[in-house]
Amino acid sequence: MKPEVTADDWARNFARQADADLRAFELYEKYPDALAAECHKLLFLQMACEKLCKAFVLNAKVHPIEDVQSSHGFVKKHLPTIVKQEMSYGRQDFERLRWAYEKIRLLAREIEVLNPSMDHDQRPENCEYPWKSGSDIQSPLDWNFEASRLLTLPAGRTFLKILRPAINRMLDIL
Repeated sequence: MKPEVTADDWARNFARQADADLRAFELYEKYPDALAAECHKLLFLQMACEKLCKAFVLNAKVHPIEDVQSSHGFVKKHLPTIVKQEMSYGRQDFERLRWAYEKIRLLAREIEVLNPSMDHDQRPENCEYPWKSGSDIQSPLDWNFEASRLLTLPAGRTFLKILRPAINRMLDIL
């Protein structure tokens, strides 16, 4: 008889997929000429962060798998916690990096709204599908995303340096 699938099984596979998504983002960072559009790079970052957060909440037993499978709203709330935890693992002085953490909280919000199902009424822009804006149709191909700007700031670069070890740590514990 085959054993029952557990939340840990789901968490492990969300973490594996987060790793693959972040690798795609990192390849675009390393080879920008391969990038068709900035929205594609952001799509991989958004997916990596969302799946990392899902692995995190499943591992911590914060949400049941049914909630994790049916929602995309985990990044804004849980990504800052993951970052803060990773800062402590890296023995970084949190007080010294508080400035970065506050900006990373804003970045987490911007990453979450990159998903087309999040905050659609207030923020229709997303990195995956065109959307209606007044009487016009906007395309992610032409949009200047706030997340792109935030990633170029020192806190954004700090965030990207923390994200890879956070995913690796999640893979190691699962």
